[in-house]
Amino acid sequence: MDFSRTYVKNHNSPRIRKRLAAQNRFIHSLIKTILILILIVLALSIAGAAYYVKSQIDKLPDISAVNISPSRNKTRIVDTDGRILATLSAGGTEREYVSLKKIPKDLQHAIVAVEDERFYEHNGADIRSNIRAIFTGLVNGGNFSQGASTITQQLLDITYFSTKTEDKGFVDRLDHKIQQEYLAVQLERVKSKDQILEKYLNTLNLGRNTLGVEAAAERYFNKDVSKLNLSECTVLAAIARNPTKYNPINHRKNNALRREKVLKTMLDQGYITRKSYQKAIDDDVYSRIASENYEDEEKSSYFEDALTEQVVGDLKRQLGLTETEAFMKLYTGGLKIYATQSKSIQNIVDKEVDRKANYPGGTKYSLSFSLTVEKENGTTKNYNEKTMLKYYRGRDKAYTLNYKSKEEAKKAYAAYRKQMTADGKVPEGGECINYMLEPQTAVTIIDQKTGEVRAVSGGRGDRENGRTLNRATDTVRQPGSTFDILSAYAPAIDAAGETLATVEDDAPMTYQNGQKLKNYDKRYRGFTTIRDAVTSSVNVVAVKTLTKIGTGLGYQYVKDFGISTLRDGDNNESLALGGLTRGVKNIELAAAYGTIANGGYYRRPVYYTTIEDSTGKVILDTTNDKGHRVLKQSTAWLLTSAMEDAINKGSGINASFDGMTLAGKSGMTTDNRDLLLAGYSPYYTCVVTGGCDDDSPQKDTSYTTKIWKSIMQQIHMDKSYKIFKRPAGIVSANICRKSGKLPEENVCNKDPRGSMVVKEYFTADTVPTETCDHHVKLDICKISGLPAGDFCPKSDIVKEVFITGGSPGTEDSKYMISADDMLRTCNIHTSRIPPASVHNSRKNSKS
Repeated sequence: MDFSRTYVKNHNSPRIRKRLAAQNRFIHSLIKTILILILIVLALSIAGAAYYVKSQIDKLPDISAVNISPSRNKTRIVDTDGRILATLSAGGTEREYVSLKKIPKDLQHAIVAVEDERFYEHNGADIRSNIRAIFTGLVNGGNFSQGASTITQQLLDITYFSTKTEDKGFVDRLDHKIQQEYLAVQLERVKSKDQILEKYLNTLNLGRNTLGVEAAAERYFNKDVSKLNLSECTVLAAIARNPTKYNPINHRKNNALRREKVLKTMLDQGYITRKSYQKAIDDDVYSRIASENYEDEEKSSYFEDALTEQVVGDLKRQLGLTETEAFMKLYTGGLKIYATQSKSIQNIVDKEVDRKANYPGGTKYSLSFSLTVEKENGTTKNYNEKTMLKYYRGRDKAYTLNYKSKEEAKKAYAAYRKQMTADGKVPEGGECINYMLEPQTAVTIIDQKTGEVRAVSGGRGDRENGRTLNRATDTVRQPGSTFDILSAYAPAIDAAGETLATVEDDAPMTYQNGQKLKNYDKRYRGFTTIRDAVTSSVNVVAVKTLTKIGTGLGYQYVKDFGISTLRDGDNNESLALGGLTRGVKNIELAAAYGTIANGGYYRRPVYYTTIEDSTGKVILDTTNDKGHRVLKQSTAWLLTSAMEDAINKGSGINASFDGMTLAGKSGMTTDNRDLLLAGYSPYYTCVVTGGCDDDSPQKDTSYTTKIWKSIMQQIHMDKSYKIFKRPAGIVSANICRKSGKLPEENVCNKDPRGSMVVKEYFTADTVPTETCDHHVKLDICKISGLPAGDFCPKSDIVKEVFITGGSPGTEDSKYMISADDMLRTCNIHTSRIPPASVHNSRKNSKS
């Protein structure tokens, strides 16, 4: 059959053609309907979007009512009793306002190049930047964090939008972006580019409490902004993106990398020549940057410094503000901050830190300074205490910046100043110096249940010039054996099946790298339980415990305790004793110990509870902060029990006092360079750290303990007596402290040094089931001193208890018997009774 002819014939029939035509009309009608619906949806969407945009724009005032000068509303800080602690306001922006013609073109171009390269082309909103930001957000899975704000928009954020308190969710960010871009376009219709740039450069946050380029030029270079060269201009431009990260004093390397990018961008955009670029790259600009210059700042307390730093961080993280926006909101937004500080506790801390009687070793004086010198050849050099120490140690390696008196310190500085200014002069404002007491001390007190910081001291003595070094929050010290609790014993008990009764042989040992390890008291006790090791701060047991459980486990626990200063190289055996690359902050050690005091639950240290904006709306709230569990409650209680012994009868006994349950741990490092006492009551956690700022050795080791005791005793005077509540599941059992196992009847209690049977606490599933294997009771022949043989007379046999399996060179070794000696028997009494003369001559012999 010819199918092709049949197919054509069938489809040429009128009936088939009619059916196909009907189907085609239906398809065309359906497509048309779908297209109409799409157009309707698109039209509705456009109309809805337009209405939404219009609704956001309608909320805005006329551009003539928008003030692009920052507000001047002061922020108030109140303490736990509702009293005003301090007020905050940004200084410098009015007094140091400069016109655009006095700002170097290089600085203007540097800011434009890296902050808004099409500033002179767009109308306030940069469409290309918006498209790039949207595309990047889509590529990154909806993370639209890349900024696309023009300088005009940033200025509005700093000024008009600075009082806004959105939660910065997606909808809030969208609303803000619509309003921001609309106002930016409107602003550029009534203000020139130069007017906008001038206002922006005078309100820009450039770190160190400086607003505007004039204040920054004086802060970092001790000169008017008009005198800055290209190299110096790019240092300031580098700060703008992130005033903390790119601060040229604290983070010089970060600033240098950013500065190179600024110069490269200026070169690419044609603002500078290749020759100018290379000259700036080769310039040693950072040698001209003053390390410190706080004379113009109002004095603030250590607590206020820590508080403001945390508030800026929380404003950035929780409200999504930039650093500049957060800074402006804090200092000009009229906020009300409810601080956690207890003024009465703070007064006690300050008094005891400064009390001379707490430093029986005496007081010396050191200095910290910033000296700018304009040399005769036109260059500028900056000097500080570090350059001074290096200069003199080049002649005397033992030179120190600690002097017997303030007068002696002044003379030393005057001599150094004379040397450095021999070929130059000090410009106005180019010198700032502080004289400090040594040794220095830092204290933090935390309510461990909430993480609220009640008091902070960052050092002894008066703060002569504004913000100075806060040793409680900004500096690090080696923690010594206070760290064994966090790095070794906590993870061992919590996750590795160890108990307070677990025994390690405290004997001479070396690290895996061959370095010898010693106990601070130069004793080796032999078999020692973890409890006894905590009580007496036994280094060997801490290191062996960490080695047994694995340094990686200890390293992870330390991070979980909130210690942020760890480095990869710290994951080794010396972690047990706090041998860290950098050290640990006082505040973080307090939070870590507060975790144990709080039943194993970590709370971030906070300096405020809530913050209200100028309308009374709560914009930040730490009372709902979620911490995280580090330890089981049972582990925390067991560690606390051991540290109670450390305070009551161990290495921290000098810190004990009647009337309150206390737990804690002392620590010190080589040559007593660092001294610490970390401890707590059921109410508060307190950490005291001490040492010289130049890390010099110390003779007096008592002052941190004296201060800790004095503070804790006073702040608990009105507190009712409490104990650390024992959680469910903790049981007690008698153990032998030389094996950590159940005592063998009439053996472990017959140790030559006294009974070794003690009560210990366990979780129910970790109570030992085996009996002691480190004690042995033998029949000993008094004549030979060896295990009695079959022929030894009963009258010459005594029962003695020995230690087995220990190491030589320990206190146990005096009472130790080897496996070989246990197999030997008396060689005097045999089947043939020796002559009396022989018997008498060996009566007192021992082997």
